Amino acid sequence: MSSVLRKKIEAGAGIPPSILKFQDFWDSLQTKVSAWLFDTFEVETRAVPSDRRAVPGNLAASQLDGLLSFVFKEKISPGLCAVAIDEPGATMNAGLRLQQDSASMEGVSELFRKLLLETPAAQLWRSVASGMEGHMAAGLQAPCSDYTVAAGGFDPAQRYLMVGFKFTRNEQPAQVWLVFHFDYVQRHALEFQAKAASRPAGTGQGSVSLRASVKSSTITLNGVLDRLSLTIGECSRLEVGQVLSLPDVNTARVSLQAETVNGTIDIGHCEMGVWKRQRALKLTTPILEPFTRELAKL
Repeated sequence: MSSVLRKKIEAGAGIPPSILKFQDFWDSLQTKVSAWLFDTFEVETRAVPSDRRAVPGNLAASQLDGLLSFVFKEKISPGLCAVAIDEPGATMNAGLRLQQDSASMEGVSELFRKLLLETPAAQLWRSVASGMEGHMAAGLQAPCSDYTVAAGGFDPAQRYLMVGFKFTRNEQPAQVWLVFHFDYVQRHALEFQAKAASRPAGTGQGSVSLRASVKSSTITLNGVLDRLSLTIGECSRLEVGQVLSLPDVNTARVSLQAETVNGTIDIGHCEMGVWKRQRALKLTTPILEPFTRELAKL
């Protein structure tokens, strides 16, 4: 097989265009996984699928056997069938939960690491499943089960959509997997496609697409404690170790600014604090009207 053909097959991975173009599904998934990675591993990243494949049930089960996995009951979770994480991710989680470095966790048993993963796995299941039809995620722990009572029973005749997300913490790579019943995702993807096709022509879909593109673009936010005015000459004489006093600093009133193509603009005020052992900003005022006015025009 040529390398070009192999790459094409791997890129498609058996997933039909209807699912690959199911943007509502992928956008929601990326947002929720990003939030979960931050809450669980203190990793701030834009989660983008690193691996997407459609596989028969026996192959999906075989891959899950090599991971620390949690399988869910069909009657409560008909679409999202399993959540799994690799060994480095499980070790990383154990270290964070026990407030130890990952190196000291290498001798910890797989069973203990899986027990420490139960709550994070339930949180990820609840987050993803809460937006999916037929899932009863509200107020429940993850309904863990074995392969036989999951949607499709991981039978070789059934297909599953496996989506992997890679992440790195302290230069240590890890990966989390979400496994969906293929027929469930395909059915909703086709419904999404049909609704899009049924929209009358000339209804401003171009502007809708442009608006969605603008809203998904990123900008840089800065929390500003204080500003100093210096002459160019004073700036040229700055030295390492020099102390610049900030007499007007108030950590309860930090300016939140956005960098735009037209320059920096104030969008609100915050107070500085600590959240999960990291510096954080908490908004203390609504977003300022000039900024929200511009957003409303999008």
